[in-house]
Amino acid sequence: MGQDVEIADVSMRFGDFYAARDINVHIEAGEFFSFLGPSGCGKTTLLRLVSGFMDPTKGQIKIGGKDMIGIGSNNRPTAMIFQNLALFPLMTVMENIGFGLEVRGMPKVERIKKVEELIELVDLFGTGNRYVSELSGGQMQRVAIARALAVNPAVLLLDEPLSALDLKLRHHMRAELRNIQRRTGVTFIYITHDQTEALTMSDRVGVMSIGKLEQVAVPDVIYNNPATAFVASFVGETNRLQGTISNIDGEYAVLNTASGPFSCKNPQRMSKGEEGTIFIRPETVFMTKESNASNLLACGIQNLSFEGAYAVVTLKTEQGQLLTMRLNNDGTAPSVKADENVNVTFNRENAFVLKNGDSSSA
Repeated sequence: MGQDVEIADVSMRFGDFYAARDINVHIEAGEFFSFLGPSGCGKTTLLRLVSGFMDPTKGQIKIGGKDMIGIGSNNRPTAMIFQNLALFPLMTVMENIGFGLEVRGMPKVERIKKVEELIELVDLFGTGNRYVSELSGGQMQRVAIARALAVNPAVLLLDEPLSALDLKLRHHMRAELRNIQRRTGVTFIYITHDQTEALTMSDRVGVMSIGKLEQVAVPDVIYNNPATAFVASFVGETNRLQGTISNIDGEYAVLNTASGPFSCKNPQRMSKGEEGTIFIRPETVFMTKESNASNLLACGIQNLSFEGAYAVVTLKTEQGQLLTMRLNNDGTAPSVKADENVNVTFNRENAFVLKNGDSSSA
């Protein structure tokens, strides 16, 4: 079974550069937790700190309540799956999976039984005597997972293990990983730059930017109620309108922008006169025939992109602001065409203003 992981006030500095700064997060035992962020944000550094490949410049890491500082990777209750999987090409599937058990001196009979159980767990029936070079990408992923689980880790660390797979196989392996995690109860700490992976697989997600942990929450909160401008920009597609707050109405605010005044949620409790950005998801923008509707935008349709389940409509306001609207392909969406002029709007409950922040890498 999994153990909890406590990362307390952890920083990792290389000279004057901080790869991670003042990170605080408690990962529950048996949780599937993902660190999400762009390349260079520090998420792999955190994984290496938890695994014991290096110790932090400052702070404390505990696994199962035990301080891990000074304890090497070989003596921690962790196992790691690397991006390149690091399988042994001259070994069979059974030999790859049983390698760690053999190193630990497990008798052959017990080792074979354990490996057979793991082959069943990851659905690799009939592949035990095959070499890695004879396997598909998805089968290789399963071998890497089984090999990592063979040593009974309390915490499994996964460094973007699906990035090399094609889209369809990646989708399939997401479900497989999640099912394996639930069956074993091992704590999974997953590293990815793919927001869909993080949102679909995780119990909770920690979004990182330039060494800083911006927000930790369950997936729907990360998407629907981002805490910072970076999280709002990085997770999911979004429209942005910048302006100055002109009025406060309880939990809502009115932001004056170049395209007009717009009412939206004000989660950061910003004050009148502050500058901010409204974030509006494309799926919450819709066309209207009401000329006096609130949050009204007169737009011209610049482009239509049909993507199967939905169509993406690129809009341009009279002031030159580009927006995106998503129409579901369910038979209810109105017919539109390029160069047509339309009025669009959004409900204030579906938009939010946040303080202007660094969203340049999002």
